Amino acid sequence: MTMESLATNGHDEKTGKVSLEVLAKMTGFPIEMIKEEIFKGQSPDQDISLEDLRAAMLTYIDSTMLMDNEK
Repeated sequence: MTMESLATNGHDEKTGKVSLEVLAKMTGFPIEMIKEEIFKGQSPDQDISLEDLRAAMLTYIDSTMLMDNEK
């Protein structure tokens, strides 16, 4: 991942991956929290594809919305 690409947009356009470190900095959440909450104990690589990130986020949002509706 090139530093220039990460500095400008947070992901490497050539590989289609985002660094968990950059994601943590951009969101303000610690890497461990992202791994535990978004990836539910899975162990993603330090660089994750944008497709996998989107899928994990949708799953997280869906489960969070379902929890709110059960209250």
